[in-house]
Amino acid sequence: MAANMLLAIQERLPDFSGTERAVGKYVLAHPEKVLQMNTKALAQAAGASPATVVRFARRMGTAGYADFKIQLSAEQHTDPLLLQEITPHEDLAMMKDKLSLRIRQTLTDTNQSLANDQVDAAVAQLAASQSMSVYGIGASLLAATDFVQKFSRLGLAPFLGRDIDEVIAHLVNQPAPGVVVLISNSGENPNVVTIAKSVPAGLTTIVLTKAPKSTLAKMADIVLVTQPTSITGQMRTAATTSLMAQLYAIDLVYYRYFQRRYKDHVQRIQTSFETLHRVQPRRH
Repeated sequence: MAANMLLAIQERLPDFSGTERAVGKYVLAHPEKVLQMNTKALAQAAGASPATVVRFARRMGTAGYADFKIQLSAEQHTDPLLLQEITPHEDLAMMKDKLSLRIRQTLTDTNQSLANDQVDAAVAQLAASQSMSVYGIGASLLAATDFVQKFSRLGLAPFLGRDIDEVIAHLVNQPAPGVVVLISNSGENPNVVTIAKSVPAGLTTIVLTKAPKSTLAKMADIVLVTQPTSITGQMRTAATTSLMAQLYAIDLVYYRYFQRRYKDHVQRIQTSFETLHRVQPRRH
């Protein structure tokens, strides 16, 4: 279920077929009317077929059109302004409401997209590995850095690659069994794809992406899918929420890994905290 059905429809419009997009646009423009329509009436109004309406409803994560309308009914009083991107002259209160709505939507979508079996498979590989390396470009580098920071606190030493040549040179000598974590929202970044092609036998490739059909995802052993929607334009809040989706996915993998040796990991975290507290200069 979407955190906000109307926002979810708007965010996913670029991913729909032409007729599905027509249904989505009609729902966005007339949500109150849609609540009173059956599949045939909505299909006629949107210029689509009843089968397209049902398919659209299911693509929105509902059991069918009736379930879709139930979820849509909870959003009928949503301020249409909240569905718009950040504008130059809106006040801070509106900006906060827009961002908080999108963050809730992102976490809900990511929870649905992250397959439990893939998360557990990633954790199992991390637990069985003698080495870890991680690579991301741009905002994905921030997520890669977060991965290293978290797992380092458990006594591990993930290698963080910042340059493609450096990463490929490291992969050649990375001990096996090992894990290579590649982070790319689009799954099409040429540098990351080149690295994926260079992963030698004995290393497991884990890809974190929002594009499960991308070139990178097809090359992966394990795929962790975050919020699977398109990003269009240059000033989209989706650029911010995509990073949050990545960080959330890393948190989930980290805590699932933490569970495997819970007492030992708690002790490591406590020891790390006490050591840092002891060596840091006192502040007056």
